[in-house]
Amino acid sequence: MRLQVASGMFCLCVMAATPALAQSAAESNAAGWKLLEQGDAGQAAKAFAGALAQRPDEPVLLFGAAMAAQLQGQPAAAKPRLVHALEVNPGFTPASQLLGELLYREGDLDRAIAVYEAALRYRPGNPELAARLETFRGEAAVHSTLIERREDRFRVLFQGRTDGPLAAQATGLLTKAFWRVGRMLGAYPSDPVLVMLYTDKQFRDITRAPEWSGGLYDGKIRVPVAGASRSPQLFERVLTHELTHAMVSALAPRGVPSWMHEGLAQYFDGSSVDDARRRLRAHGRRIPLDQLDGSFDDLTTAGAVVAYDESLVAVRAILERRDISWTQLLYALAASERPRETLAGFGIDYAELEASFAK
Repeated sequence: MRLQVASGMFCLCVMAATPALAQSAAESNAAGWKLLEQGDAGQAAKAFAGALAQRPDEPVLLFGAAMAAQLQGQPAAAKPRLVHALEVNPGFTPASQLLGELLYREGDLDRAIAVYEAALRYRPGNPELAARLETFRGEAAVHSTLIERREDRFRVLFQGRTDGPLAAQATGLLTKAFWRVGRMLGAYPSDPVLVMLYTDKQFRDITRAPEWSGGLYDGKIRVPVAGASRSPQLFERVLTHELTHAMVSALAPRGVPSWMHEGLAQYFDGSSVDDARRRLRAHGRRIPLDQLDGSFDDLTTAGAVVAYDESLVAVRAILERRDISWTQLLYALAASERPRETLAGFGIDYAELEASFAK
């Protein structure tokens, strides 16, 4: 399961929030955002770099360059550009949101909190900023009881006491899944992945996840571990499911429809598409895909079953095509506010995907 956060942070309308750019820099800026919409983060980075050569202190250009870097899996290059943008314009909320999220995903809660606190001073009462800051502060309190163990590309946090064998088991499973998911997506995110392992009660208290969820990804992988040693196959499935969310989010930090996120996560965790089709035929209920672009959090258990089954069947239909570059598709979705139109540009039609539910 994936928790959606800060859905509007990358709206392209922020380009109008700063003074007019010189003509050539403005053209490069427009080209950069167009390239991001087309899924070409590499060329977008070059466009923003050209514009920044003329206007090195322009916050919109710095933000665009940071977006391009993040979409290429280079958060280390994105962060200083965001810091610079906020030095020039401390009230530039989208830059604060992206920087805060990057720091949060790295586990740097103190700095993430400071960034959001500063943003709220310029946008008092902003509900997205306030809600996210509350999450950060609550988690900071919980972190004081957690013990960290570093394993390979993963940082594993345990509540109470560390468990070496469980950490080794978890990171072994995650490493195997990392290479398998990366091969299909065509990219291997370079950031360390933060994995938080809780007892079931703590997992519910911290995330307030729906009862039907097995794990949660909201910038960190969160999994309840009670009974993990007695259910190794389930433990592997949950870890693989949440790692898929983490890898997709590293390539596209926003914009990917929830049904695609959940469909990919199920595909890699080994869920049966044949079983999903059988349940859809037997149930008879349908949920239009565009109603599943957003969060599944408010669904009932019965509604969630339908949503997850439709998601898996829809993603499987896309995977059967061999002409889709998942990297470009995810980059394009991250730079767009209109997933249906973006997917149509790649020849993916919602009506055709929905028709596959009845097959």
